Amino acid sequence: MIASRLAAAAFVLGAVLTGSASAGTSLVIDASSGAVLSSENGSQAWRPASTTKMMTLYLALKAIREGRLGLETAIPVSKLAASQPRVKVYAKPGSEITLDNALRIMMVKSANDIAYVVAEGVGGDVPTFVAMMNAEAQRLGMRDTRFVNPNGWDHPDQQTSARDLAVLAMALMHDFSQYSDYWGTSAVQLGKQVMHNTNGLVGRYSGIGGMKTGFTCASGFNVVATASRGGRTLIAVVLGSTSGTDRTVKAAQLLDEGFAAWGGSGYSVSSMPPSGARAPNICDEVRNRGGGVALADDADLSGPIAAAASANSGNDSDGGRFATAFTTQSAGPVATRSPRGRVVLGPRAEVVPMQVSFGRSPGSASAPIAANATAQPSSRVARGTPTIAPEAPVAAGLVVPPTRRTASSNGAIPRGANAFAPANTPVQPSSDAFESGPLRLQGAVQAGAANAASLRPGAAAGIKPTARSAKPEKAQAAKTQPAKAQPIKIPPTRAVPAKPKPSQAAVKPSTAKPAAGAKAKPANDA
Repeated sequence: MIASRLAAAAFVLGAVLTGSASAGTSLVIDASSGAVLSSENGSQAWRPASTTKMMTLYLALKAIREGRLGLETAIPVSKLAASQPRVKVYAKPGSEITLDNALRIMMVKSANDIAYVVAEGVGGDVPTFVAMMNAEAQRLGMRDTRFVNPNGWDHPDQQTSARDLAVLAMALMHDFSQYSDYWGTSAVQLGKQVMHNTNGLVGRYSGIGGMKTGFTCASGFNVVATASRGGRTLIAVVLGSTSGTDRTVKAAQLLDEGFAAWGGSGYSVSSMPPSGARAPNICDEVRNRGGGVALADDADLSGPIAAAASANSGNDSDGGRFATAFTTQSAGPVATRSPRGRVVLGPRAEVVPMQVSFGRSPGSASAPIAANATAQPSSRVARGTPTIAPEAPVAAGLVVPPTRRTASSNGAIPRGANAFAPANTPVQPSSDAFESGPLRLQGAVQAGAANAASLRPGAAAGIKPTARSAKPEKAQAAKTQPAKAQPIKIPPTRAVPAKPKPSQAAVKPSTAKPAAGAKAKPANDA
């Protein structure tokens, strides 16, 4: 019954939305082939806001696949992470959280403090992790993307495009389809607080697979959404809407149009040219919408958004973010008209939240150690015999039966998908990108600036030394000598942490204070 009502949303959207926001860009692609179904300035550079966390998730899952971290790795919360601005879950410095719980909170609630926890756990420190983000973006062919931080807090040098976010969404769905529940979970419960997914399509749109939202005043309301119907999976990207309702309804409309049309535009997302421009700041337009109030994406409490709700959302100190309650109604249309003529989102389908928590899990003692915990004393960090994650290569002498994760019915991309850059093919940005010369990704690894040996143990994700071919005479000798059998050694039950170098100290929190009399800026949102 719920599914049929969700499907009926397609017949309501066209009638309730007579005029979408003119700002921003959009793109819809077929997730399997990368064929572009529709594009509105899809290559235009834009500020990513919290869609940045998609790359943070990608690097965390990559570390799990390589065996450097496990889902039950306990990551310590630093003062820097805890000091991040709202939206946050107020993680306490010195506490711990498993990578699994951190990823769920980050993707559902879009918590800025937890994004820093993940970054430090994977990369050791934030600058190293940002370098990894930029290196990975370049490898995937995200030509207009530059990262400055792992949570999407607004920065004029941090930008992306609808095209680049579609490429990243394809990479997540293709490489890590078995982890699709991280971007498709409807709600999580932390203690007594229930947090709904910031994606307004989750629980409202038939076939929705999730993905990620983003909001800052400068970027407007962004969303990357994926949905499946009739054996097809589409990815829709909407950037720069002036309200959370507008972005949700526009994404639903674009997905409906994509599912209704079988023919594409004749080109793929990989062939779209880079913008070569700077991302605009649309804060004035967002503020002017509705008399200076930006409607937050989760402002709907227990059904359609009331007209009075706009007075308590958007540009408040917390960006209009607050815990939401479950609706007890059946799922209805994605959006309807209010008595005053305003477009409002309908109620979500009722769900059971997934439990998350801080602290170690039963498997933390045997999980690999977080990259930012290598300098911690044994009494401070869970240590033990490293285990191999399900997707990681099995090390010699340490065979652990894999724990299978089942991919969601939505979002699995066939292995034959080829719209984004292959892992072994370097991507050369346009020579005229960003005014002159080759595109320089801020924080990207430069020759001689950083390498695997100069980073913390377990913090060299995405930075691998160039393979050197053996000399001819050595190669020939190797062929003539029979290989010697090597005994399998069983590792000790306790892993001895490597002694840190002086340069590998933990990241110190920022001591910068706002200038006296400075006005508070609009909060960054999911």
